Amino acid sequence: MAAALVLVWLLITVQVLTIAACALRLARCHRRDASRLDRTLHRTAPALLAAGVLPVPALLVADAPAAAWGLWGAGTIAAALAHAVGDTLRDIPSPPAATQAGSGP
Repeated sequence: MAAALVLVWLLITVQVLTIAACALRLARCHRRDASRLDRTLHRTAPALLAAGVLPVPALLVADAPAAAWGLWGAGTIAAALAHAVGDTLRDIPSPPAATQAGSGP
């Protein structure tokens, strides 16, 4: 049973790291080139989905504490929000590139 709880906490940690990496990738892609954001969003969606679903079997088998369930729920909501923000950023044009000092008119 202790090994199952370790697996639960490991999967929740992976969930949090995956969500953070996907959110960072979406934010950086929007800053660089908003036209590529659509493709990046489609690539990060399966990772966000897997991050939300993967811990569920371990949570059920391990009879996990409420804190683990709460972190899993918060992570699932964060994954949905990361996808929603990426989808919203797709409709917003990327900011213009800053000109170098002295190179402008």
